[in-house]
Amino acid sequence: MSEQLPRHIVTSYENELQRLDALLAEMGGRAEQQLQQATRAVLDRDDALARETVAQDQVLDALEHEVESLIIRLLALRHPMAIDLRHTLAALKAANALERVGDYAKNMAKRALVLNSVPTISATASVGRLSDLARKQLAGAIEAFTRRDTALAAEVWRRDAELDDMHAGVTQEIFAFVAKDASLIEACTSLQFIAKNLERVGDLATNIAEMVQFDATGTLVDPVRPRGGEAH
Repeated sequence: MSEQLPRHIVTSYENELQRLDALLAEMGGRAEQQLQQATRAVLDRDDALARETVAQDQVLDALEHEVESLIIRLLALRHPMAIDLRHTLAALKAANALERVGDYAKNMAKRALVLNSVPTISATASVGRLSDLARKQLAGAIEAFTRRDTALAAEVWRRDAELDDMHAGVTQEIFAFVAKDASLIEACTSLQFIAKNLERVGDLATNIAEMVQFDATGTLVDPVRPRGGEAH
């Protein structure tokens, strides 16, 4: 901002940027919590927790709307330049990614309600390990964005291939159960949807990591991401 502007305008602008960062941090925390709860609902066969997770998604949606409203105000009234503009645009993309993480967690919780009504299969434990890695990726991406840590963001970006490989392995395991016993198809189908949601959470974490690079440098990373799972 120009030094010619009144001090109260500069202070208000800085407060709005700080509010934006606070909203993103809150969204990140809630997205992580929803994902963890959805996973617990699956592993513990907990219907009450699954329903609670579904209901909580409304809060994340409202936070994204608040972020979007604040960004529109910043762009319209403050005309941010250079690094502030990059950070504002990166925040918009990150907020969208976090809202979608909440959607995937909600979908997982809904599938948990189906899974809890049928006999459990051992592949559920493998989905739990997949969730551990997806949540680690998400937490790393959120931390990288909050700290504007490009090194951590690059680590998250590279690790997406590991998540892809694990997802491919879990998919094979689930299909093997169906091949042995067709009566398990309902449980296996729901479990496969959950595994796919977790793989997509990993993609969203990678999206956030890419925004850290854009925020810091104004350039985008190589659009060709490291991918795993092709051999499967």
